[in-house]
Amino acid sequence: MTSDVRGREYDLTFDTLDANANGVLEEQDFVTLGKSIARAAGIAESSAKATVLTGEWRRCWVLLLEHADANGDGLISREEFRRAMSGALGDPAVLERNLRAGFEAEFAVIDTDDDGVAAVDQMEAFLVAWGLESDLARTVATRLDRNGDGRITREEYVAGWIGCFMDEGEGEGEDAGGVGSPLLGPVG
Repeated sequence: MTSDVRGREYDLTFDTLDANANGVLEEQDFVTLGKSIARAAGIAESSAKATVLTGEWRRCWVLLLEHADANGDGLISREEFRRAMSGALGDPAVLERNLRAGFEAEFAVIDTDDDGVAAVDQMEAFLVAWGLESDLARTVATRLDRNGDGRITREEYVAGWIGCFMDEGEGEGEDAGGVGSPLLGPVG
């Protein structure tokens, strides 16, 4: 995948994480997104699942701040985010180690009946709450269901998102003439 396409994927991720759309990432964006995810799943903010999720989003913020805040201002600009994602955070092993627990906490909130799977429509609702447009959320939810059985397992979910930030599936993301992530589809 070309670096330009990867950069556009990072920009899409940045825009989704920037919950208040002020052009920088800050801790409150991560807290807001965690609460939004719990709310979309119908999980009480005071529940154990929501508490774990919010804690994981805060932990991800701290890790990102540590790796990305080049100027030490406590905020992460788009350019700082791009550099961090293409640098040390772009390493599959580092991403897996740093993000797995957060993805698992998200999945636990989505999996309201704790059976280890989420229906594609549950996933779609979560993705809309996360900030994706409805059509893209439907596409991503379908792509997360790697075996096409209408259900998304915890491992499909985690592997899908880790793969989204890597060059996994390079070439698979070609769709409608564009190149993009296996999850997010054509970018740009």
